[in-house]
Amino acid sequence: MPTKESIIDNIEQYTPEQIAGYIKSGIFTFDKLVDETEGEWSVRSRRETKRILEFGDSDEWTMAKSLRTKEAVRQYLSRYPQGQFCSEARSLMAEIEREEQAASLAAQTEEAWRSVDKRSKDSLRRFVSSNPQSPYAAEAKKLIEQIITDEILNVGASDLVEEIAKLQTSSLTPAQRDNNIIRLITQYLSGHKISKDDFLGLLRDDHNLLSGGVVKRLVGDDVISPAELKGMGIDGDFIKKMLNGDTSEDFTFRRPLDKIHKQSTEIYFWGIPSSGKSCALGAILSVAKGGRVATFDPDTASQGYGYMNYLVNHFPNREISTLLGGTPLDAFYEIGFDLTDNENRTHPITCVDMAGELMRCMYKENAGFTLSDDEVTMLDTMQNVLIANRSTNRKIHIFVIEYGAEHRKYEGYPQITYLEGAVDYIKNIGIFKKDTDAIYIMLTKVDKAGNATAEDLQNYIRDDYNGLYTRLDKICSDNEINGKQVRTIFFSLGEVCFQNYCRFNPKPAENVVRLILERSASCRGGKRGMFEKIFRS
Repeated sequence: MPTKESIIDNIEQYTPEQIAGYIKSGIFTFDKLVDETEGEWSVRSRRETKRILEFGDSDEWTMAKSLRTKEAVRQYLSRYPQGQFCSEARSLMAEIEREEQAASLAAQTEEAWRSVDKRSKDSLRRFVSSNPQSPYAAEAKKLIEQIITDEILNVGASDLVEEIAKLQTSSLTPAQRDNNIIRLITQYLSGHKISKDDFLGLLRDDHNLLSGGVVKRLVGDDVISPAELKGMGIDGDFIKKMLNGDTSEDFTFRRPLDKIHKQSTEIYFWGIPSSGKSCALGAILSVAKGGRVATFDPDTASQGYGYMNYLVNHFPNREISTLLGGTPLDAFYEIGFDLTDNENRTHPITCVDMAGELMRCMYKENAGFTLSDDEVTMLDTMQNVLIANRSTNRKIHIFVIEYGAEHRKYEGYPQITYLEGAVDYIKNIGIFKKDTDAIYIMLTKVDKAGNATAEDLQNYIRDDYNGLYTRLDKICSDNEINGKQVRTIFFSLGEVCFQNYCRFNPKPAENVVRLILERSASCRGGKRGMFEKIFRS
């Protein structure tokens, strides 16, 4: 430390902070220093020294703490080497240095973690061994445990498909289903249960695996890109529809049905939810209305007239259209119309879209399970129409099943369980004993079968739905229906993508319309035909 005389003689060489430190050390007082420097000490330095003596170095320390950098702390210590906060400043400096070292280590382990193969137990174990203190060490250990579990359970792409199918047939709302499916896909990818290439392979193999809404959100989350979808062979028009978010309005209107009101051939469509029943019916009605096979005359008085108009407007020929929106699973619709064939014979028809939940209700009734009020109402409606208020009309029954869905679970059971249970229930209450002209199994979505032949599809039904096939075949034999054997219809809408969009191929629906003309009662057109029609009624 300089002497008192040296400080006084060279006062302008010292900073206010240094001078304040000397005064605090007792070498001299502020006033004594003013007197002894005899005007050599500048006014500016005196004022700053006095301010430091009165207020200390708290302002500078507060600033250094707020900046929290080594440079700021060094500046404080340099200006106030004996300041009142020197001890705290040195502690803060040590803390900042520790944090910088930790950040540097974290950056190194971050880089090391990025290079780890998250699907390799060995790679993960090496990381844990080399970086035991890393915050990623715990995550690496969890991944190792998950890989071992997945190896035991053989988890892979097929499991993801199965989990998605379970969610798609669950009782969740559409929004809940989409959220859960996206969460599931994210977990499979982030947990490295499948690779990105594996996931893209699933979409390449089945363009209809995910709904348009789910795919659009995956694109928005950068999980997949439009270019990758295009690379899978998906038509750009489908991708455009998906990105635009095109959807159809749900049909929610319903009216009670107690009996069939039209003298006609009645055609009943049976199937569980997601079987493709309503879409198939919509395609058939669209083709009928189109006039290429027959002339279509709707019955405006039928209970399902509004539903009929909803269905027929979803399948423009050869154009990409948006498939049906949601429809009530517990509603029945009576759709009445006349078809006039090329020979000018009129075929009065009533198509009945049976409630999608009905087959599950019949299974539950057979199994002795408790039914909800809505389920009881569905069974009552079916029995009113087909038993209590049964018409004398001829009847055709079509049981709709979805190709490729033989293992898909609906409320815990595959669709064959409900189909077989429903047929047993129907047989027991005597629906097929009279007035039944034909029974068919309609296999929908056969486009998914690729180049399968009719024989291949027939074998598929007999192998995977043998219980349903043999039950219906025996009913036909016992009641002399259909030449004593159940018949099959192979059906497709055309090219379907993202579950929501379709490039409609009318030929399968045209074949069904021709079949309806062939199997339904008819009368001549003109005055004579009208007379016969009235007379028959």
